Amino acid sequence: MTPSSLSNYCDTLYAQWSPEQASWFQPQAAASLRLFAHANLPFDAPIVDVGSGLSPFFDKLLTQGYVNLIATDLSATALHQHRCRLPPAQAERVLWVVDDVTAPQHLPLLDPVLFWHDRALLHGLMSASQTATYCRLLDHMVLAHGWVLLAARAPQSGPPLTDAGLLVQPYGVAELTALLGADYALQCALDEVHETPQGEKQTYTYALFQRNATSRRGAWQ
Repeated sequence: MTPSSLSNYCDTLYAQWSPEQASWFQPQAAASLRLFAHANLPFDAPIVDVGSGLSPFFDKLLTQGYVNLIATDLSATALHQHRCRLPPAQAERVLWVVDDVTAPQHLPLLDPVLFWHDRALLHGLMSASQTATYCRLLDHMVLAHGWVLLAARAPQSGPPLTDAGLLVQPYGVAELTALLGADYALQCALDEVHETPQGEKQTYTYALFQRNATSRRGAWQ
């Protein structure tokens, strides 16, 4: 599926479904918040939520007092719904960026971040070139000693995994560690069993990494 057709597909899903109907819906981002707390970041730390959609992750951070947040998604419809769901004073503390991590136009131009959060975008990238661009963007955006929290469907036996009718690429802790490479050190990890609104149980792998002293290498090209 091309980026434009995927964008249209996602926009259609968000326009036709209520948030509670989406298979990835979670009322609280409990696992993400538990691992986020390990970073002990100041309230002005720049934080990006990749594939933000209608995720509740930022809801809690805004309530706690974080003020430098970036929500990005391929779907403009999802971000519009997310913004409208928040109180106006909180929504103004978020930079809303419609962009595609496999062909980014806006994200590489932003200032670097101290925390990169991704629950379930990475596992939707099914080609090596898409994954490589994602990792290059992550390397470009995350500051030295910054943090990366990745969550993806965990490997399991049986037929290929899907989400919202699309194939997904599962990851365990070892695969996530190998993907990021030697510049990132695993700090902690956990598994979470997510129950979809349809009653299906899905196991997710969560892994928190901290970057070493390396930082972005020149301008984005």
